[in-house]
Amino acid sequence: MSLQTYSAADVARRWQNAPQLDPETERLAALATIEFLTAVREKLSRHIDDMAAGRAASDGSDLHEVWDFSSFDPKHLDFLLPTLGEGEVKILLFNGEARAADTGIPGLWRVQAGDDGRAANSFVLGRLPRTVLVVSDRGETEVPKLVNPSADVFAAPAILEELGHELKSEAESGRIERLSDDPAFMVELQRQPLSPGDMTALLSTLGTGDIEVELQGFAHSRFTRTRVRNLWRSRIINNSGKTLLDAFVVARVPPEVPVSAEEFPEAVRKCTDLIEWIRHDLERGTLGGRREVSHA
Repeated sequence: MSLQTYSAADVARRWQNAPQLDPETERLAALATIEFLTAVREKLSRHIDDMAAGRAASDGSDLHEVWDFSSFDPKHLDFLLPTLGEGEVKILLFNGEARAADTGIPGLWRVQAGDDGRAANSFVLGRLPRTVLVVSDRGETEVPKLVNPSADVFAAPAILEELGHELKSEAESGRIERLSDDPAFMVELQRQPLSPGDMTALLSTLGTGDIEVELQGFAHSRFTRTRVRNLWRSRIINNSGKTLLDAFVVARVPPEVPVSAEEFPEAVRKCTDLIEWIRHDLERGTLGGRREVSHA
């Protein structure tokens, strides 16, 4: 076994979090998980080949595969979901009416629409679920005129003008339509001579849109779409609660959020490692209570 991307402790921790299943159900759930991971791996491998041959966009944006939860036995999902694990990105649409979160496999997302009692769930394989991109295309097309122009507003008009100019430039060039891995244009608010009135005016003018993203890593990042299409507020706060960055960012989606196509090979390796772990534990009886071999 290669076991390059997961330690024994990693996998044990995931399966300890799975609900207790009877041995036969656990065995069938493990086999169903192997089947699913094999399908994901094949889709990824084929797309990597297509990108290399020029049959697909080099940035990986063409990849979008969907598996509805209705195609899985609910008890098998109780095993599959903890096995996949959770990633670092959580996305809320329309104040939580829909949500997406990455799994432990780069590019594999769980998407949910509706409340828990009537939710439609699916797995989506791609750089970013299309649901998020559809919502990101909503909103005002231009930066509005300043609202709340009180006496202590000084820097806000110039910032709005700069953001509006950059949005127009990005739109005219077509760059804004791409999911770029490159750093996005930003105006760092901490570097601006802002008065309290400036901040109030900026937030009132740009407002809050329908997408909120949280990214948990070495620090806590929050990206909130404004009411203006392709304009976000980005904040990074360290574990001590100190704000490291507060900025307005011009991008279709901030580059930290989508999975990069460069991560697809890692996703293939992670699928392979999980498949091998499950097969190994089926063979020695750790899963399912008896020996079982899958030749996926």
